[in-house]
Amino acid sequence: MPSPYYQDEYAIIELDASVPCIQVTLNGIPRFSEHYQLVQIKRLELMRRERTNFPKLQMLTDSRTAGPVLDEDVRYFKDYVLPAMAEAGIHYLAIVMPSNKFTQLTIREMTEDSEKVYVRYFDVLEEAKQWLKEMSA
Repeated sequence: MPSPYYQDEYAIIELDASVPCIQVTLNGIPRFSEHYQLVQIKRLELMRRERTNFPKLQMLTDSRTAGPVLDEDVRYFKDYVLPAMAEAGIHYLAIVMPSNKFTQLTIREMTEDSEKVYVRYFDVLEEAKQWLKEMSA
């Protein structure tokens, strides 16, 4: 993997050209809602930058070590991030789920009404990447 596009104690955002996808790895919880939103804005920035280089670009979120987010962050993802992905032509979002049941519920709540971006949940990172490769073929 090349050097991350963005990195802090909560998130690493990078392009995996082998899939191709924007991979976001989350660890713990964001400091506050503005921090969560910043991470999502950085994800969308990289998506927009790389979309012309990779017409079949997709999204991957590795949430294995992520904690839950606030209700306002759930709304932000549903109302802003998912529609922005769809508008940019993203068709698939693979999410590697954490073991924490509460965080799993939060993630499902964020993505359950997605109509234009198909979301699939995984337990294993490599399986998520393989699925995205198959969807992009």
